[in-house]
Amino acid sequence: MRSLRARLIIAFVVPTAILVVALVAVAYDRARSGMEAELEERLKAVGQAISAEMSEGIDAAQLSRLDDQMPRVHAGLQSRLVAVRDATEVERIFVFDGEARSLVDTDEEGFIGETLYRVEADREEWRAGFEEGRAGAGPLFRDEDGSYHKTAYVPIYLDEQPVVIVGVVASATYFDLLARLATVLTLLGILGVVVVFLIGLWFAAVLVRPVDALVDAAGRLAEGEMNVPVRDTRGQTEELEFLTASFEEMRRAIVERDEEMHMMLAGIAHEVRNPLGGMELFCGLLKEELQADQEHSRVEMVEKIERELTYLSRVVGDFLTFARPEALQLERVRAASFLEEIRELCAGETLKAGCAVEIDLEEGMELTVDTGRFRRALLNVVRNAWQACPEGATIRLRGVSEGDQRIIEVIDDGPGIDSEKLDELCRPFYTTREKGSGLGLSLTKKIVDDHRGRLEIKSEVGKGTIIRLVLPFDEGVVAEESDGELEAIPEGWLG
Repeated sequence: MRSLRARLIIAFVVPTAILVVALVAVAYDRARSGMEAELEERLKAVGQAISAEMSEGIDAAQLSRLDDQMPRVHAGLQSRLVAVRDATEVERIFVFDGEARSLVDTDEEGFIGETLYRVEADREEWRAGFEEGRAGAGPLFRDEDGSYHKTAYVPIYLDEQPVVIVGVVASATYFDLLARLATVLTLLGILGVVVVFLIGLWFAAVLVRPVDALVDAAGRLAEGEMNVPVRDTRGQTEELEFLTASFEEMRRAIVERDEEMHMMLAGIAHEVRNPLGGMELFCGLLKEELQADQEHSRVEMVEKIERELTYLSRVVGDFLTFARPEALQLERVRAASFLEEIRELCAGETLKAGCAVEIDLEEGMELTVDTGRFRRALLNVVRNAWQACPEGATIRLRGVSEGDQRIIEVIDDGPGIDSEKLDELCRPFYTTREKGSGLGLSLTKKIVDDHRGRLEIKSEVGKGTIIRLVLPFDEGVVAEESDGELEAIPEGWLG
């Protein structure tokens, strides 16, 4: 459920992060716009105060015809502007004409007639003062030292006509405040995202926990663990409680139906086995009497009946094994001795078929298996391999380790199996032989599945077949010594 958990967290965090970034950006922009507008109004107010003092009087007349031949007038006007600059705490005040030439400047380096190239960038703003008689302001500009400034432009009138423009410059010191504000907003945004992320983690955990329980239960059912109840999710949402209850009811129904099927199969097998036992007994007695009377033709008929009874007994045995659930008794065994035991158990049949069995095993390899059941599974595979091989072929038993898995491969040189039939091989009652129960490979797969392993089949027509039995290895299982007794070769695989 990592994907669902991640999606829930993303659903919480991403919109929140976007919202926080948007709020920080909006707050910063509004604060900057508001402070810039306030600074602009303040500069205009200073300029308008100067304009009100100098307009329509001798000052306006002197400014309209001021040149470098009027040093005293220039000095007087400059000292008055310096006094206003200091009183209002602006950075600079200057007066210029319609050609952007300086007339009076609080900057000591300024002189009459100097072209003010900087105001050329704000020509539209101050030209409006001459043409429309209104105050204006240029955009923020950055000085050489990196600080921001703003300039307001206000016309000075003579005979109700704008004759010159007074410019008032101030440093936008509020940018320092904005930087601190941005830092605070960013930290608050990060804190908000972290809090939302933690809330998202908690919410996802609360919501996903019961869903995880259902997924685990589904996984156990898929692996054949039908007896573990679905974890109770009371206290969760009504939908999850209902889903859990339905899932548990389904599990119980499957278990009950599976138990009924096992009981039915076992009952049928036992009912068939009892008369079979009697038939085998009486068939043996009849055979002995016919042999005594030297009735050879009838003895052959009785032997055929015995073979059919043996086959029926094997089929009944397969049914019982398939229907009877058994708990695993895991042991830690040496793979070399286990595979050698397999070779000895099937030696009679493989020699009769003219096949050789070779063992290629990783040194020191061990297995953790239910020896009785896994021996049956592996013998089924080996038996089917020699049945598929021509005389003189070789069957290889190969064992390798891959991490915490142990792999046993049975490789034959037979004709191979058509790829279209591979998916059918593990289906119960499917067989490729004239006489067969079709439970052999199904039993083998069931045994491997009970070990929490998997059965893999790779085959190519004309080249042979590889059966891979992949098993987990449990380091915690204590090694036990085998009593050395070999079980009889079980019958069946694909029939």
